[in-house]
Amino acid sequence: MLPSNINFFTMKNIFSFCILIFIFEMSGCGIGEVYIRPATVVSVPIVSEDSIRHSVFLIGDAGQPAVDVREAVFRILTRTVSEQSEKKTIIFLGDNIYAKGLPSSDSPDRKEMERRIDEQIAIGTTSGAQTIFIPGNHDWEYQGQNGYKAILREGEYLRSKNLSNVSLLPHNGTPGPYVVDIETYLRIIAIDTQWWLHAYDKPLYPGDTSEAQTQRRWLDSLSAVLGSAGDRAVIVTAHHPLKTHGEHGGFFGWKDHLFPLRKLNSWLWIPLPGLGSLYPLSRLWGISDQDLSGRRNRVMTTAIDSVLSLHNPIAYAAGHEHTLQIIQKMASHYYLVSGNGIAKHDEALTYADETILASRKKGYMRLDLLTDGRVRLGVIVADSINSAEGYEVFSMMLR
Repeated sequence: MLPSNINFFTMKNIFSFCILIFIFEMSGCGIGEVYIRPATVVSVPIVSEDSIRHSVFLIGDAGQPAVDVREAVFRILTRTVSEQSEKKTIIFLGDNIYAKGLPSSDSPDRKEMERRIDEQIAIGTTSGAQTIFIPGNHDWEYQGQNGYKAILREGEYLRSKNLSNVSLLPHNGTPGPYVVDIETYLRIIAIDTQWWLHAYDKPLYPGDTSEAQTQRRWLDSLSAVLGSAGDRAVIVTAHHPLKTHGEHGGFFGWKDHLFPLRKLNSWLWIPLPGLGSLYPLSRLWGISDQDLSGRRNRVMTTAIDSVLSLHNPIAYAAGHEHTLQIIQKMASHYYLVSGNGIAKHDEALTYADETILASRKKGYMRLDLLTDGRVRLGVIVADSINSAEGYEVFSMMLR
């Protein structure tokens, strides 16, 4: 047995080390509500509806809407897409049902989970706009062992509605890519990134005997649908971002360091200074494949990014991170993160040189394809769940 003074010395050093980690991690610069890169033009003129060929609305992680009041973002989005809805497409960027997707029909939680996705479906049915749901990790039973069954149930539930304008893409737990062409000027490519990250049962391409085979064929397919788009503007839509400066990119705020148990339950405000930083550090070191640091995630992002770099679509749009971010990859290629569709979310966020906009406000993004060939991006936010109106906090031309 070690002498007691050595035990005390060791404990004291461990605690001091944790405090240093905490101070180091806290030194990052988190934003309050909205950051816009200096010298960036804050907005471009609003365009008339007559000059818009088609509008795409990007909203993510909306799968736990409030029970007692309709989400402000839902109200604002419904009102907006209801005008000339034939020219509008809504894309829910995954995590459509928190926390573990749609359970079996005999589950006591089934009714509540149906309510959560029904509130999102209602935006499409009320407006008449084409509505696409992309699968997220929570839809795959929070990346659980029965995730494949859960995503099949979600697809079956949407089909049971018999709504011609509402669908889950890609279908049946397959990775895609699935192509939606809007006439000759827009191509939307839907992919299921959770398929790549899922460690349990999932479908392969017909004739394949391994996950690696399907991955290779999938990358070839993605390259093919990007390459065959012609003069169309191309938007790739998924759940997981390829770039982010929020929690999934390794940035955590002071609440995450000081009160880490809040990740288990929002009411667990138990301070664990120093020791609490071990949780954010473990995320940074790759404990979860849901983070950019995870092994499967690194393989996926590198593979997808390599294909996108060859074809340079206008945008890769994702959710997952409960924030709004515009990150510039190249002169005409952008990463969009739009995962803050409900009031419940509140996560830390920072920025880098490549960040054009970063916001913790609730809202969605709007891409307008104009008749003159340009593409306008707007970021629309709500101040609170009781907001009657949304407002555009930032806009820019992507092309």
